[in-house]
Amino acid sequence: SISYSTTFNTVPQANLSVTATHSQNTQTKQINMTLPTLQASIERIFPFAPKHEVKKGFLKNINLQYNLRGENRIATTDSLFFKREMFRDALTGFEHTIPVSTNFKIFKYLSASTSFNYREVWQFKTIEKAYNSTSNQVITSDVGGFDAFRTYNISNSIGTTIYGTFNFGENKKIKSIRHVMRPSVSHSYAPSFSKYYDTYDADGSGTIRKDYTRFEGGVFGAPNNNYSNNIGFSLSNTFEAKVTDNDSTKTEPKKIMLLNNLNLSSSYDIVADSLRWAPMRISGGTTLFKQKMNINFATTLDPYSIDNNGRRMDKFNIDNGGSLFRMTSANMTMNFTLVSSDFDKDENDKNK
Repeated sequence: SISYSTTFNTVPQANLSVTATHSQNTQTKQINMTLPTLQASIERIFPFAPKHEVKKGFLKNINLQYNLRGENRIATTDSLFFKREMFRDALTGFEHTIPVSTNFKIFKYLSASTSFNYREVWQFKTIEKAYNSTSNQVITSDVGGFDAFRTYNISNSIGTTIYGTFNFGENKKIKSIRHVMRPSVSHSYAPSFSKYYDTYDADGSGTIRKDYTRFEGGVFGAPNNNYSNNIGFSLSNTFEAKVTDNDSTKTEPKKIMLLNNLNLSSSYDIVADSLRWAPMRISGGTTLFKQKMNINFATTLDPYSIDNNGRRMDKFNIDNGGSLFRMTSANMTMNFTLVSSDFDKDENDKNK
């Protein structure tokens, strides 16, 4: 593996790296190479914000980057090493990505963000599928020449932080419990790029046709053919208590963590024909014994019922004579850390 990288101190700053790799199996005679891999990027810029001004608001926080990745992958054998066949079968492609995002406040208390991700892939070899009646099979042919596809997706989120304190009194062992909640709602959208898809005869009758894209097998994958439109919901919680310190010389109460996190999340598929709600995921964790024991737990709750074959039905579990949710999985992990210095400390305490 050989690599070279450099930084151009321009405005905006640009980075460039080039890597060549060679991997060879002497038993199978197989050789895999990247000759080369090119990566370039331009640092994040804020086109609508003055250089020395605080970035505040939707417009001034709009920022974008540019990233480029190019690969030339070669899979061959040692008998074809550096022969014409080696370069003929190489896969070459370039991927351009431009992420654009911004964040801003709504009514002072709500934090919102939105992003738009543009992706463009260049290929120098595509495929074509057709049914051959003579051989009675589908033939895949390589098509040389430049071709490209372009995709994008959009995501948005909004959330806030809510603080609550429950006071039990100064004379109590537990003086107060602090609860922090962080609810958020997100939305993601990705259209179907079916314009990059074609059909071919899957059998000799011509009645069975299948979809395919000419970009199959490319270095950077193929465009998505599925329309996606989802809303996500999440709620994270932390619980902290203030208790009277056992050390009488301490005047301030001691803070202890009751739950490091308690998270709930689910999503709703707007475009699905059925089973639009995803199972609810609940996870949490805490520490005990002066942070020496870690406990983590998680469970999955499905709102839909199942049929006699154990398959999910488009019918809520509560409407099928069951509870609101149906538990489908649960797990818990515990680990304890032992350090020799802890035992030395106990011995010193006894000697005192």
